Amino acid sequence: MKNKDLKNRVRPYFSGKWGLTLFFFCAVVAVSITACGTSEPARTPAFDPKFARAVTETATQAAVAKPGAKVCRQMQVGIAERDWVRGVVMEVGGEKIGVRIDDPGRFPHSLNGTAVVRGVLVRDTASAWTPCLF
Repeated sequence: MKNKDLKNRVRPYFSGKWGLTLFFFCAVVAVSITACGTSEPARTPAFDPKFARAVTETATQAAVAKPGAKVCRQMQVGIAERDWVRGVVMEVGGEKIGVRIDDPGRFPHSLNGTAVVRGVLVRDTASAWTPCLF
């Protein structure tokens, strides 16, 4: 293709009142879009695993660490079986809570050297327990 033919094909797009302005506008938009892809997007704190763990532990402690709250804890039995222990929070002290056991589950358990039986008061971390309905 000859150079003169190329000029005749391109000229109608850039002629007139808005032709050159439209060209520069499209060029600026194209460069802006291209530049957006070169930088890494900003990470929000929700993607930070340490922050997410801290939020979860704080929310769990706020929900569980109240005297009279009904709580549950999943206990592992052997390598595959799991059992639920249920109780009521009787005392709160820092990150630890005192739980009076109402339902010791189907299998014998021990927490921090204390046998888990009905009516015993067990002290444990609040993050190990979850709110439950029973």
